[in-house]
Amino acid sequence: MRALAWLLTVVLIAFVLGLAALTLGAFASLGSAAPLWLRSVGSLEHAISGQLGLGSLTNFARALGLAVLTSALAGLAAYIKPRA
Repeated sequence: MRALAWLLTVVLIAFVLGLAALTLGAFASLGSAAPLWLRSVGSLEHAISGQLGLGSLTNFARALGLAVLTSALAGLAAYIKPRA
């Protein structure tokens, strides 16, 4: 059971890192002063959101939703992590 909890923790952390990159890109695409590579990540997030049917939301709403989802998954990973 402990190994399963560690495996789930690692998978959740991987999802958190991916979502964190997309969240950073989404917030970077809100302004024009961000580096091009970061705005490109925001374009990737915009394309993924369009495929999921969330294209009608504003850019800020999508970025805020991603931030909430990312932090919730990070909290879940910390909660599931086995303790000594």
